[in-house]
Amino acid sequence: MKHFVKPALGVLSAVLLLGGGLGVFNWKSQQYLNQLVTHPSGLCQIAYQSRQHAGGLLRSRLVLRGVQVACAPSTHAGPAPRAVEYTASTVTLEAVPWHPMQVRMQLGGAQSLSVPYEHDGVEDRRVFVLEGSPVAVVLPVRSWPAGRATFTAPFVHLHASGVSMTNVQGEWLWNTQATFQASVLGLSLSVAQMSVPTWPQHLENVKAAFSMPGPYERLRVLEEEEESGQAIWPELLVQKASADWNGLRLGVTGHVRGGHATAVTGDFWLTVRDWKPFLERLHPEKILPPQQAAAFKDMLEDMIDRGDRSGGKLVLSLSARNGYVYMGAMPLEQLLPVVRLVQPDNSAASAQ
Repeated sequence: MKHFVKPALGVLSAVLLLGGGLGVFNWKSQQYLNQLVTHPSGLCQIAYQSRQHAGGLLRSRLVLRGVQVACAPSTHAGPAPRAVEYTASTVTLEAVPWHPMQVRMQLGGAQSLSVPYEHDGVEDRRVFVLEGSPVAVVLPVRSWPAGRATFTAPFVHLHASGVSMTNVQGEWLWNTQATFQASVLGLSLSVAQMSVPTWPQHLENVKAAFSMPGPYERLRVLEEEEESGQAIWPELLVQKASADWNGLRLGVTGHVRGGHATAVTGDFWLTVRDWKPFLERLHPEKILPPQQAAAFKDMLEDMIDRGDRSGGKLVLSLSARNGYVYMGAMPLEQLLPVVRLVQPDNSAASAQ
């Protein structure tokens, strides 16, 4: 009998300890989730239409509907009068005991980001609307002074620009103690397939990594030009951006140096691999006026002469000025009709 009672008491004690531990974890997790909603960072305020507690003993869950987050960055004269606003249909926060140092968040429904700016003395707002599948985000519980968050989404569509992406994965890094030699923000992501309205055919195997040099004051201070008072872009490094397109492997590196909210200024390098078969299919004289065709041919020959033909790659310079992107001295928009020549002929394919 004694041999039976001791194991039974041991099992009962273990069950009680486990149940009690799960109960404490659930209670503390629910408190933490409530704190995230009711006491956000000092620069942001959260409003919502409804809040509901869900979950059970093995998970704590908080569901918010009609969420609006307003963040007012600081300027040299104090807090900015207009805030950056984010809205989402639903936001679900969840904590589970098998990942005690993480908070899982799901952003559902249409989402929007409204960014205020001033142009030619007129105040306006630029709105970005994200639609598609819910975005899953994993946040660290301890996110100060540095942290890392990951996000995934099967499909998203950026309504303002018409860009669509499938199988999106990425991570967001921050370090509020970063110096000038380190990054205060970092973003990396991979996309299985991306469609851009003005670009023929879709991009595949897209990978990109961006970073913002420190220190943290770059985030807390909205830099403005003294004369116009217009907000300008912060310094941003494009560490890599690559994609496969129509048999080409494209890669971009560069440096965003500033520019107004609607006109980025920067310098970049475009690397094109396996470019020779692609160029053999181009006939710019068929779709461009003679003068533009001659200018394109001269520019193309000059770029080929400068490119590393022996290594099978071509290195081209890109520049962003006043809202336009230039390849050499020619705006990129003038090259799009030439690039469209390599699209498959749908009518011919249908006839076959």
